[in-house]
Amino acid sequence: MKYKISVVIPVYNGSKFIERAIDSVLKQTVAVHELIVVNDGSTDDTAEKVARYGASVTLISIPNGGVANARNVGVGACTGDLIAFLDADDVWGAQKLEVQLKAFDTYPNVGFCCCDYTYWDHDSGQMLNHFAKFANDDDFNYDQPLRLTGLPLLLRQNFVGTCSAVMFRSSVIQQTGPFDSTLRQSEDYDMWIRMSLVTDFIVLSTPLFEKTTHETNLTNNFLETMVCHEAVLLKTYADDKFKARLAVFHERYWDELAKHRFFIGDLYYERGKRLTAFTYYIKGIASHVTRENLGLFIYHFSRKLIRTLSFGLIRNRS
Repeated sequence: MKYKISVVIPVYNGSKFIERAIDSVLKQTVAVHELIVVNDGSTDDTAEKVARYGASVTLISIPNGGVANARNVGVGACTGDLIAFLDADDVWGAQKLEVQLKAFDTYPNVGFCCCDYTYWDHDSGQMLNHFAKFANDDDFNYDQPLRLTGLPLLLRQNFVGTCSAVMFRSSVIQQTGPFDSTLRQSEDYDMWIRMSLVTDFIVLSTPLFEKTTHETNLTNNFLETMVCHEAVLLKTYADDKFKARLAVFHERYWDELAKHRFFIGDLYYERGKRLTAFTYYIKGIASHVTRENLGLFIYHFSRKLIRTLSFGLIRNRS
């Protein structure tokens, strides 16, 4: 089957990066059906730079409404069979779309495809592969439809990583509905979970692009990201449209939510917000009372309680 590929680039004040992103699309080894750039109320010269590409790029300018809204506008303008997103500050390798297109040709039942990518890790000072962190995880099987489907893996964490890694059939987003524009973060995580409830996933092991990391990335605030992920998990469970499908993974859902809350508690504690941290430990065990989760609760709660009491004793002695 000959697919028509639509590419959507949402951009806000991306003058510094937008031309690199557009060029990486236009240099793909397979031609795209359309490239849509949604200018989300930029106040720099982003629109002018995009306009120079002429008919090869469709420019849509809208008032600033956030990246989720911009992606929705872009998807609404798409006429292709397959849709791929590219963040304005990322750069695709020349074969990115070709490799993903082959996956859809090979596996007609797959509706969602993501790939590995490289990024600069500021802590180690090295270029790393995103999927390296899952190298010893037996739940992942690469380059073929996921055995577990995408949902149980997504309940654990957003393994997709970034929208620039994603290609999906347009029919899938017609089933899920648009991105939730009320979410400041994790609107992509919310969408991937919803897609995992309606289609099979394939995860490609080949790094097909480079993700740009810098101080303006929204996900740099890891605590806020994790709290947003918790909100997405609760939102998904409350959605009657998907509750029946989620019921198959009922036990895993509550286990992962509990672990998520223990982890958030640790993050709050290290920020000095001890009361909030202990509240999250209690929320964690209340999510799902099992022997494993009780052990995790005791581990997290007791360690932080001992640290708190020790800190108090040291202060009193001084």
